[in-house]
Amino acid sequence: MDIYNFIIQLAAGFISTLAFSFLFNAPKKSILVCSVIGAAGWLAYYYVKLISGIIIASFSGAIIIGVLASSASKKLRMPATIFIYTGIIPLVPGYGMYHTMRSLVTKSYHLAAKIGIDTILQAGAIAVGILIASMFSSSIRRVKIQRKR
Repeated sequence: MDIYNFIIQLAAGFISTLAFSFLFNAPKKSILVCSVIGAAGWLAYYYVKLISGIIIASFSGAIIIGVLASSASKKLRMPATIFIYTGIIPLVPGYGMYHTMRSLVTKSYHLAAKIGIDTILQAGAIAVGILIASMFSSSIRRVKIQRKR
C-alpha cells in the first residue's frame, strides 16, 4: 500500500471513467466530476478488496459512487444517473464475465458455474450499493426539506 500503487490505482479509476464519460456523451461540465467519482469508487473497491472479499468491495465502491453521484447531481443540477453510469464502469465485473464465457466454451462447466455465480453476486452488490446510497440520499434530502418548513 505504497504511494506509487495508490497513484496507479487512482489514475486507473480516473482515466477509465474519463474515457467512458466521453463514450457516453456526458455533458462537458460533468466529465471531470464523473471521473473523480469513478476514481473514488475504484479506490474504495480496491482497498476494501485487500481486507475483505470482492463482493463487499463492490458494495463499498457502489455506496461511495452512489453518495457522491447524488451530491454531484444536486450541486451541478444534473441527473444522478450521469454520474452513476460513468462512475460504476471501473467496478463492472468484466473479468468474471469473460472467464465465465471462456469456461463455458472450454466445457469447464463446474468452473463456469462458480465464476458465473461470483460475477452475478458482484453485479448484485453493485446494484444494491447504488440503491442504498440513493435511498439514503433521498431520505436526507427529505429530512432537510421538512426542517426548513
